[in-house]
Amino acid sequence: MTKTASAIFASFLCTGVAHAAMQNSDALPPLQTRGELAWVSGGIGESQAKAFEHASARYPLTLEFIVKPERKGARAEFTAAVPVKVTDQHGKELLSATSQGPFMLLRLPHGRYTVIAERHGRKIERHVVVGQGHHRIVFEWTAA
Repeated sequence: MTKTASAIFASFLCTGVAHAAMQNSDALPPLQTRGELAWVSGGIGESQAKAFEHASARYPLTLEFIVKPERKGARAEFTAAVPVKVTDQHGKELLSATSQGPFMLLRLPHGRYTVIAERHGRKIERHVVVGQGHHRIVFEWTAA
């Protein structure tokens, strides 16, 4: 094999390895569905958190769950195992699930929704209108 052919082969090999690594890091947990609603939850670990960040643009709604420390200057931390409820504008429950990580990506039809997330008995309620574009809701609790 010539020097040029070896260099081209090495380049293709590196590109293939990099592409495979990128595909693995973008792997999300399985998509869950219920009627017209679809969601995926997770984001534990740096590579999966990056995969969620990258995929969030493909979902109209991103939920993020964090705990803010009581002392000033300390960093907020992600939290998981957060019960989440989504209801439509008529109060009909569309989703009742527990987050498998600090992120939950939701695909739902255009409309008005109420999202309630709970941590250690403390509920946070947010309202969102899903239509055009992407919405991100951060649920933030103070450490107790």
